[in-house]
Amino acid sequence: MIRLRGGRGAAAAVKAATAVSVLAVLTGCAQTVDGLALRAGTGTTARNDNSAKQYPNLLKECDVLTSDVLAKTVGADPLDIQSTFVGAICRWQAANPASLIDITRFWFEQGSLENERKVAESLNYEVESRAIAGVPSIVMRTSGLDGGCGVASDAAGVVGWWINPQAPGIDACGQAIKLMELTLATNS
Repeated sequence: MIRLRGGRGAAAAVKAATAVSVLAVLTGCAQTVDGLALRAGTGTTARNDNSAKQYPNLLKECDVLTSDVLAKTVGADPLDIQSTFVGAICRWQAANPASLIDITRFWFEQGSLENERKVAESLNYEVESRAIAGVPSIVMRTSGLDGGCGVASDAAGVVGWWINPQAPGIDACGQAIKLMELTLATNS
């Protein structure tokens, strides 16, 4: 048990400080946003229901490419890759002989390539327009020493891959582009 010197005055000061801290956290984290919550599929935005035919690999979510394919693409041993998150954004970490590599995949059905471009530009990434597997895409390079690189493509919304090596000297853009080529393949 911790005893406070100064009796009741010190205890009251601690209680008051705690109450102020709790109040600051509660009011600082609360905010109101405009809009109306809608059930999926009930909004005014048209759904792209042909995405399963056009890009069948997208619907595989985090399993669009196997861990073996991911490992091979980034030069890692298939036994040295681990999924760290599954959802709208999928993440893996692979042990390449040169360094650990963070791999991220995302697919936002209602997203857009233009929005990804705006975000990348706001982060001061170098952005290059190009086609990957015939699909309008952008390549985004970070300015960091480790050379992180992402690719986003206009495919039934926006789909993307990021490669973030934890050491310099890895062709992150080549790896991200290869993963996108494999993802956009329609014969799988």
